[in-house]
Amino acid sequence: MNALFLALVTLPAALMAFVLEGRRKNVASPKDLPYTWGFYIGMSGLLLGVYALFAAFYMWISGTENGSISAVVLLVFAAVWGPAGYFAIKRRRWAWIVSTIVSFNPVWWIANSVYGHNRWDEFDRDVR
Repeated sequence: MNALFLALVTLPAALMAFVLEGRRKNVASPKDLPYTWGFYIGMSGLLLGVYALFAAFYMWISGTENGSISAVVLLVFAAVWGPAGYFAIKRRRWAWIVSTIVSFNPVWWIANSVYGHNRWDEFDRDVR
C-alpha cells in the first residue's frame, strides 16, 4: 500500500510542486519565500480527492454489499480533500487549515503549522 501511495500521490504531487514553484518564481518578486511545500500539500490533497472520487464510483457500480455506504464515505472524503487541495494551491488560508486538520497526522500538523505560520501573510494574496 505504501508503494501505491508513493506512486500515485507522493511522486506526482512532488513533481507538480516543483513545476508550479518554477512557474511561480517567474512572476513573483525575488524577496518572496518559496511555496514548494504548499504546492505539494495542495497537489497531494487534490490527487487524493480525485482518486477517492474514482474509488467511490467503482464502489457504487460494483454492487457489493455495503458498496453504497463505502461510496458515500469516499465521496465525503473527495469533497473535503479535493477542493481543499485545489485552494491550497491557490494559497487560501482556509484550505491550508482544512488540509492540515483532515490529514489526521500529528507530525503533518506540526510541520504545516510551522510552515503556514511563516507564510500566513502571503495566503489569500493574489500572486498568480
